[in-house]
Amino acid sequence: FDPVEPDPSCSQGRSGAEENNDSCANGGNEPPASTIEVEKVLIDSRFLDAYGGEDPSIIDPEYDGACADELTAEAGSSKLSDGGDAKDSVGGKPGQCAEPKYEYRDKHWGSDEKILKMRDRLRSSGAKRPPVFLMPGLAATRLVSWKHTNCKQISNLLSDIKMQDYVWLNINMLIQMATIDPDCWIGCLSLGLNQTDQILKARRGGKDGKNNTTKSNGDMRCKLRPDEGLDAISSLAPGSVTSEFLVGGTNTVYAWLTQWLADNLGYDVTSLLGLPYDWRLSPDVMEERDGFLTSTRYRIEAAVKSNGGIPGIMVAHSMGNAVFRYFLEWLRLEMRKETLEELMEGWERRKKSQSQAKHKQQKDASDSSNEGHRSGWVGETSSTGTPPTPTEHSPQERITAFASGLKSGIIDTFMKTYFEDNDHESNIQETYSQIKDEATNDADDLLRAQLVELSKIEGDTKWLQWLHNHIWTYVGLSAPLIGAVNPLRAVLSGENMGLPMSEDDARKLELSFGSTNNVVPISTKAGFCDAPDGLAGADRTKLACLEELIPEIELAAKKQRGNKRGTKHDPWKDFPALKHFLIDRVDWDTNFPMIQAAVEKCTPGEKERKSKAESTNHQCHNRSAVNFSARDAPNGNIFEQFNKIWNEKDVPLQIKRDQLLKSYWHGPVGNILNTTWDRPHIKHVVMSYGVDVPTEVGYQYFKSETIGEVKEDEYDGTPRVRTVIWEEAEGKIVEEVDDDEAPKSLTDAITKKIGWGKKKSARRVINATKPLGHSGDGTIPYLSLSWAHTWLLHATRAMRHSRIAGSESDGTQRDGTRISDKHALNNIVISHRPKGENEWIVGAGAPEETDVPNAKADDDLGDTGTAHPHGTKYKPGMIRYQSKGRSRSTGNGYTTAVIEAIGVEHKETTRNYDILAAVFSDVLKNLHDDYPELV
Repeated sequence: FDPVEPDPSCSQGRSGAEENNDSCANGGNEPPASTIEVEKVLIDSRFLDAYGGEDPSIIDPEYDGACADELTAEAGSSKLSDGGDAKDSVGGKPGQCAEPKYEYRDKHWGSDEKILKMRDRLRSSGAKRPPVFLMPGLAATRLVSWKHTNCKQISNLLSDIKMQDYVWLNINMLIQMATIDPDCWIGCLSLGLNQTDQILKARRGGKDGKNNTTKSNGDMRCKLRPDEGLDAISSLAPGSVTSEFLVGGTNTVYAWLTQWLADNLGYDVTSLLGLPYDWRLSPDVMEERDGFLTSTRYRIEAAVKSNGGIPGIMVAHSMGNAVFRYFLEWLRLEMRKETLEELMEGWERRKKSQSQAKHKQQKDASDSSNEGHRSGWVGETSSTGTPPTPTEHSPQERITAFASGLKSGIIDTFMKTYFEDNDHESNIQETYSQIKDEATNDADDLLRAQLVELSKIEGDTKWLQWLHNHIWTYVGLSAPLIGAVNPLRAVLSGENMGLPMSEDDARKLELSFGSTNNVVPISTKAGFCDAPDGLAGADRTKLACLEELIPEIELAAKKQRGNKRGTKHDPWKDFPALKHFLIDRVDWDTNFPMIQAAVEKCTPGEKERKSKAESTNHQCHNRSAVNFSARDAPNGNIFEQFNKIWNEKDVPLQIKRDQLLKSYWHGPVGNILNTTWDRPHIKHVVMSYGVDVPTEVGYQYFKSETIGEVKEDEYDGTPRVRTVIWEEAEGKIVEEVDDDEAPKSLTDAITKKIGWGKKKSARRVINATKPLGHSGDGTIPYLSLSWAHTWLLHATRAMRHSRIAGSESDGTQRDGTRISDKHALNNIVISHRPKGENEWIVGAGAPEETDVPNAKADDDLGDTGTAHPHGTKYKPGMIRYQSKGRSRSTGNGYTTAVIEAIGVEHKETTRNYDILAAVFSDVLKNLHDDYPELV
């Protein structure tokens, strides 16, 4: 985003209609007074039976009596077929001219009866509804100071950061950072080692208030925490005088979406739940420091309970989707822990009870012995006169008795939930029986081990039940399902995100943030069962492998070609994204190196000739390059190798690698960066994102050395990007070489932006061997966004297991069979909505023309929102993919939808009314079917 550029769609020179449009209020930076917009529509025979709803279907009072046989696409035609005026026909000559009707209809909702009925029902006050949970993305939560920081110890011209001051985002601090000194604001926003609160170094003394003498206060600690409530994720700098300049999405986050939900669906504070968090942190530290994951769980539970027990809708944007994925895995682990604690507590109680019973039995026997008795009468005694030792139960008997007595029916319930074959219970009992053969004196340790396994089974069952009871629908907006490459650039060389700071200062922030690890690129190879070593790969015990689907798809196409001789049937024609993943096996480095580090070593003579050459193509002979793929990002190898190539002071990239490994490879939750994300266990999933906006997808870093040169110090400085690779509309790949030095200050950045002293970048098209057909949304590459298409295959990948591991006579696992007999693509329904239209049409339709400029056409690389109208002013063309399935555990149906919007930028998925209506049309239709009592 570019925080200082106005919205061109609300610029000067607009028409009168645009001038009166509330969506351009305050320069287009704030939501309009109402997000409901209507248009005048002719009612003909196709619409007479359609449900229009009470609001806003109103008969047009200005109807002028135009004749039906002379109606044209233009409203207001006033000529009859005989050439007379329409006015004379109204009432005066009944029957000569039928009087057509017009009505005002919502511009965005279409005419589906189920959707409109549910929409109007939710609009009415007091209607029950599923609560909506809003999970924001990177930099989308306001951060507040909880400690006074004396910035005057850095510069006397700076204002202090006071308690409860907004630090992210604070316009005054940004201005001071740009014009005076950036160190206090940047130092406060950055994190310390291990993502702790930062300690700032004082550069000057403060003033002693009593004696007015200079003193040194030493180091200062800055403490930022996320603000609370919906307001914390609606606007980052509310009420500030200059906030209207922050048009590129910096200031407004969920403000548009919140108002849209309130206007269109009647939501308010009782049914809308914001989930603000410290977006600088990795999820494990969010929980460790702030308890964010725990509070999210209980806040969701409370919201569902207060809304009549109806499970809610999780709406996540951008990095919020990665946080939501982590939350689901954390919750699963928590359920297992809680179950284990329950089992252990029950075991301890049972163990104590058994000990007391045993002690009482021994005491009773002892008392009987003391009274004296004859052998063979009241009780038996041994030859020594002592009572016989009570029977010791075997470990297997103790486990069986305990599991049966403490949690009766756990195994039965689990087996009935997940499997149809009752032999599983005996298989688990056989596993338990192996304890008999263990040579150990500590049966308690063996019991504990078995309780751990039992807790996993019962914990996972509770986890699935929690999801069923609390999250009915998941809406993923602009989701980086397999990461993005830009965060790597931010860490390796800095990315100022349009803010008035140098890239070096921005890099200091991004190196300290654990959140930059949340969305590192994940290899698509990790989504297949045949994943190479080092990647976890797909788990075939849960779903069929993606590669297993290909033969049946190809076989079905072959049969279809055989039935229609001479025809060429391509089963992948309408499913290009799935073809790229399943057939072409595209990955981040398929068409070009994702990241390349090139090193050039020149002799003094070569360096001199190179400095005199006008062409940038002059190269030294000693050159080498190291290519990095998505496999090098999740494990931190790229940071380790860059650390070796660029000798930097304090080894920041090595520290970054350690940070990544600590949070994900050695963190409390299993490593989610080593595998792709399968469709979550939620009844309805809707994924929506924009496409065909120029997006960065790769970089080349360049380092030049002179052999024998004596440097001022031993360090190489910061790595610098020389080449940026863009994907553009229709999947075109463009390489852009920039030999300019990176801007070192705000002034330098501004002068380069307006073109003073800036060299013209060289651009050339790369001939991609396997082009993707689309580009991303300006932030997330299409490869990552479109991984959602693999979720459409969930229904045909679902497995019905007939055996578990070890159930065959030879100890092997028998393969499962898929529930669906259809091949994967037959289960997907495609529809499209042409640009500017309201209704969805069956089929993929013709490719939409994209009105998005090339990456450098307007020198607008920093813009990610202002160049593309939002709100009501842009009705993009969209294509929608939908699939249905049935849960093998509950028998309930579930749906998956993927919506691609042409020419829509990353943040616009939370602000464009047509995209929101498209997403929530699916939600309302499902709500109508699942909860008919709400209609």
